[in-house]
Amino acid sequence: MRFIKNALTSPSARTLGIFAGGNLIVAVIGGLGGLLQARWIAPDVFGEFRKYGILTAYLNIGLILVHDGLSRQFPFLIGKRNKDEAIRVAASAKWWYLLMSWSFSLFFAALSLTSIINGDYRAFVGWLVQIPCIWAAVYGAYLAVMYRTSSDFKRLSYNNIIASVAGFAALGLVKAWGYWGLASRLAFQNIVGLYINRRHVPVKVKAALDIQRLVNLAKISLPLSIPGYIGTSWLTASISYFVLKYCGQSGLGIFGVASTFLAMSMTFTAALHQMFTTRLTHRFGEDENVFSCLKYAITPTLLSVGIATVLAVGMCLVIGPLIHILLPRYTDAIPVIRILSLFLPLSAAGLPLIVFQAALWYKTMIALALIRVIVCLAAIAIFPKTLSAIAACLILGAASSLVAGYCILEWNRLKT
Repeated sequence: MRFIKNALTSPSARTLGIFAGGNLIVAVIGGLGGLLQARWIAPDVFGEFRKYGILTAYLNIGLILVHDGLSRQFPFLIGKRNKDEAIRVAASAKWWYLLMSWSFSLFFAALSLTSIINGDYRAFVGWLVQIPCIWAAVYGAYLAVMYRTSSDFKRLSYNNIIASVAGFAALGLVKAWGYWGLASRLAFQNIVGLYINRRHVPVKVKAALDIQRLVNLAKISLPLSIPGYIGTSWLTASISYFVLKYCGQSGLGIFGVASTFLAMSMTFTAALHQMFTTRLTHRFGEDENVFSCLKYAITPTLLSVGIATVLAVGMCLVIGPLIHILLPRYTDAIPVIRILSLFLPLSAAGLPLIVFQAALWYKTMIALALIRVIVCLAAIAIFPKTLSAIAACLILGAASSLVAGYCILEWNRLKT
């Protein structure tokens, strides 16, 4: 009991409570919005719209040159009390984020123009709405790195709430216009979120091309980002492609609803990871000791795993009646959601593995990403091509990577 009391009253728990509380509000708003949207949109229409986002997920490859390097170097240099260099690094990185955002925007504009020339107006809108999506994904990633202190995380929570409220308010467009409303709502919510995050960004930096600093960032970022990209954006996009190929647009729509419920339920663990990525990196910058960082992560990890497990069990219990009552066209999503709920405790348990990024253990990160992808894809090739089986393959890959990560940590601890 004393341990639980200390965990709940620790400074980390209080900061997490503030940040996760705001994100919980966002999750509730997003969840209600998703429920209403799904009531008005059939699975095949939802899947038709989501297929255009597959390419957007693949294009996150534009981040691999700088993003993980900036995420590591900016708080690391602040921890080293070298703020001037941190600002210069951020300025050079910002130049790259803007270049990628504009380049991909022109690419989607070309796809949209081609579609409208061919008379495919639905494809025209589907491609066009990817422009604000890519800005939110690429330039928005830069802005998120700039939020690093407890007060910054609080401000970021407010920003997310505002964007979610904007998206909820735009639900009327979905009911009125169907497919076209889906596009309008997504574009509006991304634009509002990007604008708010940019307006309140705590560290304002002017973009500046600095080849040498970009090269230095790339040396750090590429080994970190490549495994991250393969294990997240690339794998997510590929799973969506497999679902579309084997289960059709309706299957992609059903899987999309399941993913929406998962994202809503993972708000707590996502907030924890976002906050402690910065904090663990800052702490590593102070003493450059991996295992002191791990001790620092014990309490939040145990707290997170406990809460995530309760959330996963709760979701498994309520999702059946909820879907049957509110979304009868999406009943096939029930077993998929129950399987994907295992991501909650798995993700929470992976918090200490953030230290690999802070310590620049490149080979370890590459190995874990490859384990996750190889196990997942091999399982998809072997098992039946159903939505539930594909979801189980995702869980199997994530669990394999987590176990391997802890084995590597223990092996290195025994060597020291």
